[in-house]
Order: sequence, then structure tokens, then C-alpha cells
Amino acid sequence: MAKRRTTVHDSVRDILQHVAPLPPEAGTPQRHYEKTSRNLETLLAYTERKFFQPGSHRAVAQGYLDEVGRMVLLHLIENFERFLKEIAAVCVDCVAPFVLDDRFNAFRILGSSLAAHFGTDTLGRSLCESILWLDTDEINSCFRKLLADPYEDGTFILFPKAERENLETLGLVWQLRHTMVHNVSVITRSDAIKLRLLARRPVETPRLLTPTRADLRSLKRFLDDMAAQSNERIGKRLAELLSTIHAGNPILFAPQEMANRLAALFGIPITVGTASAPPP
Repeated sequence: MAKRRTTVHDSVRDILQHVAPLPPEAGTPQRHYEKTSRNLETLLAYTERKFFQPGSHRAVAQGYLDEVGRMVLLHLIENFERFLKEIAAVCVDCVAPFVLDDRFNAFRILGSSLAAHFGTDTLGRSLCESILWLDTDEINSCFRKLLADPYEDGTFILFPKAERENLETLGLVWQLRHTMVHNVSVITRSDAIKLRLLARRPVETPRLLTPTRADLRSLKRFLDDMAAQSNERIGKRLAELLSTIHAGNPILFAPQEMANRLAALFGIPITVGTASAPPP
């Protein structure tokens, strides 16, 4: 029997078969973030060493390295976005079995999207995966509602206005992502207007973003700090919320089991009610 001829359409579909298992760190949002962040840093260092070996054409090598730098810049930002999505999903999964209020109305999901998530292994992932975590105000609103005491509006703010420098830099990061994704790293005139306001410095246009190693190190350091800070704030606030829920209805769950679970998920010391657990 003659072998069926493979078309370009078949080949594109075959991309979905070329996959690898998730790393063990994928089960914990912060560890997953750190794993990817380290990999990106190592990728850039390895590529630079290989590109600039003796005998290489420096100008050509630099051009290719610039392209790698642009990809690393985007992946660093999207890694942080994924972290926020994963840690929100953890919060949903930990709280959902114990509340009856409307906190999950903050997650807007269309019927077609919901149908596509029937196979998702947790409620948190089904609610959080289809949302774009790219606006600081919306992220704050989502976590405030998600981590509010039962039947209250909530006061938790992940990125407070008092930390103005962090807010402004994070806004710049989201705009850089927009430029990378929608304009393939070209700073358009409309991009430049927004970037100029966010950075409070001149921005040339039209220009192609060409991040240096120092740029990428600074971005990684900022996002690493933000991820670590967010992980601790969310973990502690989630523990406080579950302590409040348990105090109102002690039969819902065992505090020690919950403390152990949260300590493993967040990698920090956790106290739920009178039960405490260290990170594993």
C-alpha cells in the first residue's frame, strides 16, 4: 500500500505531537517561574559563547544574538504572566470548596471557552487560563475579589499604589510585551507615545528593539523580585482567608493538612488557624 503523501497542512498539525513532559517544578507556580527564568538566562549565556567562538564573523553573530535577545525578552515577560495565572488558579482551587459567595464572578468566561475547559484538571485552571494577565489594575481587582473574606469586597492589593516605581515599571513591561507580540519588536509611533509616557524619557520610532545582556539581566531581576514578592503576599493572604473560613466553620477542613498543602505550593512558612507548616 502506497504511503500517503504528507502535505504542509499535515506537517503543521504534526507540531502538536512534538512535545516534552513538563518539569517537576511545574506543580508549584513559584518554582515553575524560577525554572523557566533560569533556563532563559542559561540559554542566552550559552548562545553567546557559541556565537562568538574563534573564527566567527562578529557582526553576523551579533545580529543573530540580537534576535535571541528579543525572544528571551518576550519569554521573560510571558513567564511572569504565566506565574500570575498559575498562582491565581491555586487560590481558586484552595478556596472554591469552602465559599458560596460571588467572588468567582470576577472571572469572565464565555460558553465556548468553558466547553473547551471541560477536560481541565482543576477549576482554577479552567477559570484562569483563558484570561490575559496583562493589566495591573485588573490583576489587582481579580486577586482582591478572589482573596476577600466571605461576602466582603476585600482589601488585599497585590500591587499597591504606594509602590509607585514597581507599578510604573510593570506597566512598561506590559507595553513592551505588546510591542514584542503585536509588532514583532518594532516600536511603532503609537507604541512610542505610550512607552515615552511610561518611561518618562525619549523613545525613537520607528525602531527595532535590540535588548542588551544588561537590559535582560535587569528585566529578569525586576520580574524575579516581583514574582517572589507576589508569591509571599498571596500565600500569606490565602492562609489568612482560610483561617477566617475555618474559624466560621471548623468542620470544613483540617488546618494542619491545609497548612502543609499551602507551604508546599508556595514554598514559604504558612499558618492556618493554629496550625503551622514549614516549606518542604
